[in-house]
Amino acid sequence: MIRLLLIFLSLLLCFDNSRANENDQCINVFYDDGPEDYIFGRVYGIYLRNLLGHFPHRKVRMGAVENYKSGQIEECQSTFYLGSYFENNIPQTFLEEFKGTSKSVAWLGYSIWLYPRETQRDLFSAEYSFLTRLNTEQLNSDGKPSFYQNITYKGETFHKFGEWVERNGEEVFAAPFEMVAMNPSEDSGEAEILSWAYQTVTDERAPYIIKKENRFYIADIPFSYVHEADRYLIFSDLIFDIINEDPRREEKLAVVRIEDVHPLSNIRDLEKLSRVFSEEEIPLHLSLIPIFYDPLFRFPREERQEWVTLLDHVPFTNWLTKERDRGTHFIWHGVTHQYRNIANPHTGFSSADFEFWDANNNTILAEDSVDYVFSRLHLGFDYLKRMDIYPKVWLTPHYQASALDYRIFAQVFDWNIGRVIYFVDQPAELPQWNDEELQTLRFSYKAEDIVARQREYFQDFSTTQKGSWFGQLYPYEIYGDQYGQRILPEMLGNPQPFKSAHVIYPRTIDQIIEDARRNRVIRDAWASVFFHPFLLNNFLHDGIGKFLGDDRELRRLLRELKELGYRFISLDDFIENTKNIKNIEVEELK
Repeated sequence: MIRLLLIFLSLLLCFDNSRANENDQCINVFYDDGPEDYIFGRVYGIYLRNLLGHFPHRKVRMGAVENYKSGQIEECQSTFYLGSYFENNIPQTFLEEFKGTSKSVAWLGYSIWLYPRETQRDLFSAEYSFLTRLNTEQLNSDGKPSFYQNITYKGETFHKFGEWVERNGEEVFAAPFEMVAMNPSEDSGEAEILSWAYQTVTDERAPYIIKKENRFYIADIPFSYVHEADRYLIFSDLIFDIINEDPRREEKLAVVRIEDVHPLSNIRDLEKLSRVFSEEEIPLHLSLIPIFYDPLFRFPREERQEWVTLLDHVPFTNWLTKERDRGTHFIWHGVTHQYRNIANPHTGFSSADFEFWDANNNTILAEDSVDYVFSRLHLGFDYLKRMDIYPKVWLTPHYQASALDYRIFAQVFDWNIGRVIYFVDQPAELPQWNDEELQTLRFSYKAEDIVARQREYFQDFSTTQKGSWFGQLYPYEIYGDQYGQRILPEMLGNPQPFKSAHVIYPRTIDQIIEDARRNRVIRDAWASVFFHPFLLNNFLHDGIGKFLGDDRELRRLLRELKELGYRFISLDDFIENTKNIKNIEVEELK
């Protein structure tokens, strides 16, 4: 599933609020609805709608291009069209108004050839040439099929995904290899080619992004096979230009969280990590699991340690108290981070398995409901509260839950961190609470009538959902995603020295540093990483060190991120300084 400021100044908030009053123009997002069984148009629309959550002072209007009504382009400052269905039935009115508008417009992917060649040259000083293909005869240096894989932008090179994967018992090469090759005119006029795509073997190139006056053309839909060095990041940055927005800040932010901390975590490793962050003068963030549960005895533990809370293991409780008192920041990472007394799907013990998703059957939990989610939160919060720990950030175990669960998390927690799963068959409208209800709901979990009231809001959401889902990661913070969650990014992933049942692609410290270096050209990008305590061990003990307790690789990562110009922040301070920014408003166009 996964591949996977010090402090914000109050002056920044003043800037945001004043900008919201001056610049409240809307943004259109039109996608291909296509035939009845086609889902990807809507999927890509949700991707873009979520990215636009970085600009909460704007309003997003989202709908199928087939339903376009005359004048809608002129009603907004900016318009995106996501051409994902080959030769879709695009209304002539849309084609004419896209061509004639003085507003900022962007066309992605297919169907640009519906315009006559002369019109294409007028719009972009280029014309459609061909669709690129996968070349299985000319292999690259790794012996893999070649295609237009490398994308240059602002002096950096990003690249599309391309790997052999197993599907239905046979190996296939998975890659977003197809894109529209446009042939630039000899006299390009005022057109700029902002990005080029290069064939990895022949070194042929084609424009990836063309800008001419108020129009942008992007040669594919950059939302498939997204990874940490993908052209998706280029598009994430290009959005600023298309909607004419300045970055929220000049500096780059960084946060490294320590993942899967629970009552039976190795105290020696935790003490070492605390010392490293203190000596490097970096805020320490712990992803905390308040209850450890190992019903199948798969974890190396004592017989009596099947169920251990934050209060039950004295060495851990003392260490956690010390960290709390010295100002360590906490992220709530599930309640037990596992499900019942079964392997779901790996071992059944805390930190290894899914908690809010049936991973064995790839569907929602049978008992998923408002009552179930709140009962879990009640349970976990009771122990956090008794430790006087009140996290402001939630991290969904293994990032996966139902749409219902995500919508509850959105209302209960100030922010979510990490990556998120989205469902195609869920409505975009969010349940609404008034201010009094929200204040009662957040971090209280007290009154039984709260659960009853929430049932009313969520009654339209399916509890037997098996529809298509997809994942998204973010380079910058999002003020309201499809579920209403505020998302803190986690674009760089984590060091992972080997493949496992849950990790398909190993990842090194060097890869993380390289991606962080490249990502500096992306406006408002974060260097957000997580690190497991066991990585301090050597390879024989699943770590990246040369010996047990070796912290040199972690220190190298932290220092390199500083050298690259990233500033480590406290998430609690960031949240405090952004609390007055409202979530983005979204309207579904019918």
